[in-house]
Formats: sequence, structure tokens, C-alpha cells
Amino acid sequence: MGRTNALVVVAAMLALGGCDMTSSGGPDGSSLSTGAFAVQTGRAGDPARERAVATAAALGLLIGPKLDSELDDNDRRLAYQAQMDALERGAPGAPIAWRNPVSGRHGNIVAGPEYELKGATCRGYSHTVTIGGQLETVRKTACRNGDGKWAAIG
Repeated sequence: MGRTNALVVVAAMLALGGCDMTSSGGPDGSSLSTGAFAVQTGRAGDPARERAVATAAALGLLIGPKLDSELDDNDRRLAYQAQMDALERGAPGAPIAWRNPVSGRHGNIVAGPEYELKGATCRGYSHTVTIGGQLETVRKTACRNGDGKWAAIG
């Protein structure tokens, strides 16, 4: 990912950072912290660093900044893989679990049925994460964008 792409990702995170819905069902309004430490790790041009930044940004948009700020890079990688599995192949209502044995954090994603919205394929989902024994749940909707990737819309 080049410098221009990274700036586009950061701009998108800033624009969408206030769209998070937490378990309380209201706007989160917390400040954007998606991938803050991931951006600071590794060397510029390091493919592993760039993958970590891209994963952190993508997951941050899918689960919101409040929940994302509680996860480390390995949590994010595992959560993102499970999120994509749930959206791509998950049966409606069936949980897709993830667990990081090192941090002890774990969660699950439950996707709803696919539906069409303005010509795009969409799915509602909930992503629940257990952090320090506390359950945190985010409920959002994701739709496939023009390049076939899932993006949160609310």
C-alpha cells in the first residue's frame, strides 16, 4: 500500500469514525483510534506492516473505533478473518468464532441474510468481543462495494 492509499484509508476512517453503533444502540461518538499503534510499528515499505495497517483500517470500519481500540494486531487479524468468513460464507444467524490464545480476547460474528440495497448485496451483522470478561457488541450493516469487498455502511 503506497502513501496515497494509506492517506485515503485514514481519510475514510476519519469520515466514518462516528458511524459506530455500540451495544447500547446509540451513536458512539468516540474519537478515532483505529490501528493507531499498528501504523507506528514496523518500517515504511514493510509488507507485514502494510498488511497490519490495512487490516486494522478495514476492521476498524467494520467494528468501529471504540471496540477496535481494545484489540492488538493479532486480535484484529483473527477478528477480520472471522468477519470476512461470516459475511462471505456464514449462514444467517450462525456464529463464526475467533479466539486469540495469547491475549485471551475472543469473539463471534453473526451475519443476517443477504439482501439488495440500491443494487448492492448487503448483510446486517453483530460482532461481539469479550475483553477482560466484559462483552462488547457492535451491530452494523455491510455491503459489497464496487470492487467486491465488504464495507460497513451503518
